[in-house]
Amino acid sequence: MKIKGLKRGKTIEIFHKINIPDGQEIEVDISYAESSIITSEESGFWQSLEIFRQAEDLEKMGIESDIFADVRDSSPGREVVW
Repeated sequence: MKIKGLKRGKTIEIFHKINIPDGQEIEVDISYAESSIITSEESGFWQSLEIFRQAEDLEKMGIESDIFADVRDSSPGREVVW
């Protein structure tokens, strides 16, 4: 079984539900793609988001592809008088 998660300190948050009973001993083989880690100095938010979307299978995580379709307001906004 291959699963994905996110490391936070000594804890690994697993993205998927795992059908293993609590208290069951398991063995974990950890790997990560060092080249896909991007710091804020290397790129901006938008580029990081695009790389994340390409690297991760959002539909497999239960996130529909059209979820980001209308998240931005396309109106020009209010007029500012200086």
